[in-house]
Amino acid sequence: MTDKADMWSSLGTKAIDVIFARYPARTSLGVVLGGVIDFLVQLFSPALHSLKFADFTASPKWGWWLIGILIMHTPTIISSFRQKQTGDEKIDRALDLIERGNFTKTEKRQQYRKLIERVASNVALKPELQRELKETEKKITADGKN
Repeated sequence: MTDKADMWSSLGTKAIDVIFARYPARTSLGVVLGGVIDFLVQLFSPALHSLKFADFTASPKWGWWLIGILIMHTPTIISSFRQKQTGDEKIDRALDLIERGNFTKTEKRQQYRKLIERVASNVALKPELQRELKETEKKITADGKN
């Protein structure tokens, strides 16, 4: 149960991050688009009243704003489903920056290699294993000096 809760809270956090922090221009343009849609619905309300299956004029303003935000964030939503997530937010951000950067193929490969090297060097070992590794390094350097 906690894994599902963690997954949903992570998705919710990412959604809020996308909406308010990562792409603020899309969010503000989405609110404007929602306002324009609301204005058009109010303008054409006499014609829309003839529709029997839905009452568009009764929809609240925030509903139109939400629709506008969703429309403007559609590219972001689609890309989040297309990209494979690594599970580490920092690595995902780095990969996204490399993809969105104006790099040649060779430069992208170099950036990927640098990222792989950094991740590999930051892999945490168990404390006992770290002590054993340091002792082995000392023995090797001591043997090399003799």
